[in-house]
Amino acid sequence: MNRKKTFQGLSFRGMLVMMIALTMMLTACSGGNGGTPNKPANTPANTPSSTNQPEEKGSETTDNTPKGKVKPVTFTQYVNYDWFTALSWLERPQGKWITDNLGVTVEPVQSNGAAATKLNSMIVSKSLPDALVLDRGKDVDRLVNAGQLVELDPYLEKYPEFVQTIGEETLNMLRSKDGKLYQVPNWFISGENGNGNAAYLVNRKIHKELGSPALETWSDLEAYLKQVKEKYKDVVPLDFGEIRDGESQMFGLLYSGAADDRTPALISAGSGSVFGVPSGDKLIPVYDDPAFEDTAIFASRIFRQGLTSQDAFTQTRDQIMEKLKNGKIAVFGAYDSVVENIGREANNYLISKDPESGYQVIWPFHKDGVDKNKVYPGGYNTLGWNVNVITKNAKDPEAIFSFFNWAISEEGQRVFFFGPEGMFYDKVENGVPIPNDAYINRNQKEYDELKIGDFNWYGNTSYIDTIKGEREKHLPAESQDWTTISQTTVSFKTSKNMTEFSNLDPLPNTPEGISLQRLREHYKQVVSKLVFAKSDDEVRKVIAESKAEAEKLGYQKVLDWKTGVWQENLKIMGVK
Repeated sequence: MNRKKTFQGLSFRGMLVMMIALTMMLTACSGGNGGTPNKPANTPANTPSSTNQPEEKGSETTDNTPKGKVKPVTFTQYVNYDWFTALSWLERPQGKWITDNLGVTVEPVQSNGAAATKLNSMIVSKSLPDALVLDRGKDVDRLVNAGQLVELDPYLEKYPEFVQTIGEETLNMLRSKDGKLYQVPNWFISGENGNGNAAYLVNRKIHKELGSPALETWSDLEAYLKQVKEKYKDVVPLDFGEIRDGESQMFGLLYSGAADDRTPALISAGSGSVFGVPSGDKLIPVYDDPAFEDTAIFASRIFRQGLTSQDAFTQTRDQIMEKLKNGKIAVFGAYDSVVENIGREANNYLISKDPESGYQVIWPFHKDGVDKNKVYPGGYNTLGWNVNVITKNAKDPEAIFSFFNWAISEEGQRVFFFGPEGMFYDKVENGVPIPNDAYINRNQKEYDELKIGDFNWYGNTSYIDTIKGEREKHLPAESQDWTTISQTTVSFKTSKNMTEFSNLDPLPNTPEGISLQRLREHYKQVVSKLVFAKSDDEVRKVIAESKAEAEKLGYQKVLDWKTGVWQENLKIMGVK
């Protein structure tokens, strides 16, 4: 709101009206309320508006808040994940509020469970939607190289709060090889605190009925799972989240407890992951890490004993949720187990039927001898989870950017994450939406069904995490949010900063990129072979054979390239 404006060509009366309007706007901002949305600017499609434009003669309002800068627009958005199915925009309270108050409507384009195929089809047919949500890396690079994305740098001066909110260092890390910015991060972190949603959950009722035994080490876990299998014939002793990018969450989560300072991202070959283990100033093959072998042996053993789901490589997210909501899983682990539409939804659904039931987050399991305070089933990146990009098919890309700019703001995040003001809070104090009686006395199942938080692909982690914790202080214990408590007590504390390993995906058409793609396909088969192995000796044999095959596929060449980028990241971050 300190941005200077040029008032050329205004009459004295026009100037007076604008000064009054500015005064009113500043007063409104101090009370936590934004201004009204601007009318669409008359700018050519795909051409960013120039900054510091003179005000048109006769203009009566100027609102430099993010909300005041939003240009009404309807745009299509595609989320590039197999597992994601978007709900109806206008049926969500936050969506309807945004349309009613900002004139913005998002029209989802569904992946229908085949995200990569869908994206390829849209690229080939030149029918890309206006905006995309996707992982950083190869797909973004591919679109940049094809000239399909809108450069965002021309908007940064006109929307200075965008850089202030995200941070210049973070944006610079997101710049493409040509030095330009095309990406808006989702769930970026601009403070010192990290975050993460990976955790294990335990079925409270079953745990209590079995005498509430200690659940800390792999030995504890295995013994407990045997008890569950013996007494509860219709319950899966141990289950995990759905397959991600063809990889098992079971393997990654168990690996995090196999040695100090391990995270699933180190052994994952998926997009945005490391697929290499730090050893001094180099990355070595995952197959050379003793923790990898220990994980494979343990995972295979509990699978052979029927202590974990036999459908681990085929079940869908919906099938897992069905089991969770019916209390048919004794111990559950996932990379996002504590988020609203998984752990909290299942927990609250069970409690609505039986107050003694539900799920409790617990400290992550680890191999005997591993430091419990160095176990990290989750990893976070200050750059966030994934990114938003605007394609050149958008008729008014600046309008979409202006919406993104508002979405990452405090007001935007409040609307997306806590719902519109007047529903579950009536006032905001120091950025905190103060819960009203409707929230304190809410029917949790009905509240979950509203899906408040859906469509928030612009997450401002530092704001949300801080405000969620502050909000809980205004609530009685019985009304506190399950997800927030689970995060602040466990999952945030067991998540490791992995920012130094950013941008480790080579372009797919380079020698390293081609090798990595082959390695990824090979690795998917490796993990399943390890889990399905008939003995510990077979596990070791599969690892040895897989290492030899990976070497033939160019693994060392890929690791050398990744090591170079990793070391360069450390220099950019000032670590070296």
